[in-house]
Amino acid sequence: MRKLTLPPNDPVDVYDLCVAEVTDIAVRSAYVSNRNHMTTAAGDFASASAAKSWASLPRVARGNPGAVIIGTLTKKSLNDLYSAYMVQAKGPSRKVYDDIMVAAKGLCPFCAGLGQVHTLDHYLPKANFPAHSVSPANLVPCCRDCNTGKGSSFGAANVDQTLHPYFDADQFFQQRWIFGRLTTAKPLVMEYICRPPDAWPAVDRQRAVRHFEDYDIASRFELQAGGELTRIVASRAGILSRLTPADYRSYLLENAQGSGADLNGWSRTMYAALAVDNWFCQTDFTDPNWLPPVLAAIPAPNSG
Repeated sequence: MRKLTLPPNDPVDVYDLCVAEVTDIAVRSAYVSNRNHMTTAAGDFASASAAKSWASLPRVARGNPGAVIIGTLTKKSLNDLYSAYMVQAKGPSRKVYDDIMVAAKGLCPFCAGLGQVHTLDHYLPKANFPAHSVSPANLVPCCRDCNTGKGSSFGAANVDQTLHPYFDADQFFQQRWIFGRLTTAKPLVMEYICRPPDAWPAVDRQRAVRHFEDYDIASRFELQAGGELTRIVASRAGILSRLTPADYRSYLLENAQGSGADLNGWSRTMYAALAVDNWFCQTDFTDPNWLPPVLAAIPAPNSG
């Protein structure tokens, strides 16, 4: 939803920085002796990223922390690299963590900047892909809702992969595939739908839908848009009441085209939907009895 620049750090270098935080000599020695395996894992991740085929990487079942995953390293030891020797560290490995966080400028890429960055999310969950627990390319700044609300497992096929802010094609970020439409209710509600372009490859269309569903974009966007719609209607009835429908449509389009927000974010999508809604542009909101067209067509109940 929001494109981010791939962190510049080499994954094996970051592994070394985390290992340097280990104070137990025997534990550190185990990490050092398995460095070549981590180099191989990093190469596998890079190849999968180039092909957009992360689902093909070896995965392990959740639980069983004592299972040997790569070389002689267990699942727990690989995940400790992240939790104990990166997140809780105070040296260079923690700086890598902080630099990745800052690079998002506070805006979560998975929900097009709706949420504020709270943590780093493992694109490939470390519970299933522990070999990539400290790979910078697998660590994405993320808001609390996206981090906790998405599915706990990673798709088994390429079509089930959510979007990757570092690697996915520009079309996901520069072409519209999320649309809005007003519902026939009062107060008005903006409904969000996922409709990728027909010209996209089938796998890309399916991935966009998967992302939209996994991150619960529709309901989260609708909730955010509710308050803004109320404000928009109030301004149309007030300071913008003198604009002609054509001028008001132009005003809405200007907001829909603003470069300060994501193309497929809740705000620009909402303004784009309002700009093409003839009823909305032409309605006199200074009339306190305004009603959406469907509701207005319902006969009043017989009082007799």
